[in-house]
Formats: sequence, structure tokens, C-alpha cells
Amino acid sequence: MPKPLAHFKVVDLSCVLAGPFSTQLLADLGAEVQKLEPVAGDPTRGWGPPFEHGESGESAYFRCANRGKRSRVVDLHTEEGKALLFDLLKDADVLVENFRQDSADRLGLTWKRLHARFPKLVVASVRGFASDVAASRRAGYDFIIQAESGWMAITGEPEGRPMKVGVALVDVLAGLYCANGIQAALLHRERTGEALHIEVPLMEAALAGLVNVAAGALMTGEAPKRYGNAHPQIVPYQSFRCRDGEVAIGVGSDRQFEVLALWLGLDLEARPEWKRNRGRVKDREEVVDLIEAHTQASSVHEVLAFCEAHAIPASRVRSVDEVLFRQGGELHNLLQPLFEEETGTMVPTLATPLLLNGERACAPLPPPRWKP
Repeated sequence: MPKPLAHFKVVDLSCVLAGPFSTQLLADLGAEVQKLEPVAGDPTRGWGPPFEHGESGESAYFRCANRGKRSRVVDLHTEEGKALLFDLLKDADVLVENFRQDSADRLGLTWKRLHARFPKLVVASVRGFASDVAASRRAGYDFIIQAESGWMAITGEPEGRPMKVGVALVDVLAGLYCANGIQAALLHRERTGEALHIEVPLMEAALAGLVNVAAGALMTGEAPKRYGNAHPQIVPYQSFRCRDGEVAIGVGSDRQFEVLALWLGLDLEARPEWKRNRGRVKDREEVVDLIEAHTQASSVHEVLAFCEAHAIPASRVRSVDEVLFRQGGELHNLLQPLFEEETGTMVPTLATPLLLNGERACAPLPPPRWKP
């Protein structure tokens, strides 16, 4: 498999998810990643259950973002620890860190100091908030940023409580932005010889992730609402109850709705405004009630069979275990077990969704074991 980043060395001082997720992606693309953990280890090593062996062993949380790395313990509060770090940085191309700004100041690991000592080093800093705002010294956690950014205000049922997304998606977004910025900085350095400092604030990654919701608020000045599983700008585009489960139906074009209308027995000549999406959005409740009256009288299989026969995007609402354990090879090929020499066992992981010349990008090293 091609290894586009095979000649680059990365030092990873980051913990938890956003930074480690970005360096895992770099490792999948071939970079050599050295993870430096504090004396107590990356906090996610203790985040569980689930753990590998009941209440002991590796945590699933640590495993999700640390494939492809080698790890060692470094106490950066000691001169010996800093000396080890600086020795590694002599040959490194990239440093990734997620210290709070005041911690970076105390440790002497600011961009200004690092750049003066290692002028060719690309530095990527994952922060809770950008360095040019009043909140810059606040710690950033995914859940807090979901609350701060408005994500929770648009997630959940319309009459329910604000709700976070089911995974730390802000961290994942920030990690992707970070990996993308690092690769751009390496290209820039190869062309110009100049190293760059990349800053990825979780708050701003979350705001960027609001996409059409933010665009709508900027256009109208109005606060977006919660729609549960429905879409604010497309109808029908949500889940519907059936006799034996739920299906998700996404009608992305007016032509698709014309076909669906035949199944509903709906005369669009009598409701011409529903021929266009804007009319269906306006009459959202009436359209949705009409569709659900039919789906509730049908099985999931019957609804999906109709949708598949008429090229209407649809799916049963699946559980995570069903997708991972029973749909591999049909819906995805993302499962990538990695051999661990220390234990002689295979470690189950999810590879990246990147295919390079038809091959899955996945670093061969399993997540490193804890060796304090």
C-alpha cells in the first residue's frame, strides 16, 4: 500500500481524542509517530469500562485513537524530560500538543520558543478556544464545546432537553482539521522551507461543523430549532415507525417524492405545492403524518423493498453491534485486526475510511500498551 507520509516523523504530546485522532491518521498514512505520555499516562487509558479484560487491561477509548504509534513516558516538568523531548524534536517534522495556553507558557513549549529552537518544526496546537479570544485559557472538552457552540441546542427532540451527539464528534472534527492542516503545512515547508504553526480550536471546529444550520442563522438572524431525526430544510428526510422497527427515509429530490407519492396514493395534482421541497417543508407535519400512517401499517422489509425498487434512499435504523458484526462486507470493510507481538493476539480496530489505490489506509502497529 502507498505510504505518502513515510518519510515524516511526528512527536505526539497530545492526550484524550482530538490530537491523538489526528496523529493516528498521520500514522495510517505512513508517518512515524512517537507518543509521549505523562507520568500518569493518557487519561483515556482509564476511561471505561469497557476494558480489555473486564476491569483491567487496555481501554476501548484509548484504542480508538492510538493505532500506529510507539509510546514512552516523559515527565515534562523535569529537566530530564524536557531534554528527552528536545532530543526527539531535533529529527522530528511535526509536534502535536493540546496543552492549555498557560500550561504551554509554563513548560516553555510555545510556538515562539519552539520555532526559535527548531525552525523547521511544524507545530500543531489543539485548543479549547482560539488564542485570540477572551476564553483562550479555558480548558476544552468535547461535551462542554457541544454546549457552548449550539450543537446541543439543535440536537434532540423538539420538545425534549438539549442533547449531545452520541460520540465526541467535536474532537473527531478537530482531529481531522488538525491532520489536514499538518499535511498542508508539510507541503508548504517542502515548497518554501518555512515551518508553520497550526492552531485548531475545538470551539471553532464545532462552529464550522454547524454548516447549513449556521448558514441559515446567519441568513435569517433566527435561532435554529431542534428537529429530532428530521431535517430542517428537507421533507421527508427522517426516521419513520413501522410495525416492527424504524426506517430512515431521505427524499433528496422532488422526483423521488413523486414516486413516493404513488405509494402513498397521493394525488399531487390536488396538492401541487408538494411537488417542490419548499412546499413540503412548509406543510411538514401533514406530509410526515401521511407517510407514517403508511409505514406504521407496513413492516420494515416492505418499506425498504419499495424504496429499493424505486431508488429512494432508505435504511433500517441499525444498532452499532449489528453494523460492526453482521454487516461487514456488505455495508463496509472497515474492520482491521492488528497482530500484537507482546500477547500473540489480534487487536480489533477500525481502519480509516481512506482507500489508497484500492487499499485500506491502516497503520500496522496496534495501540501501544501502557508501560509506566
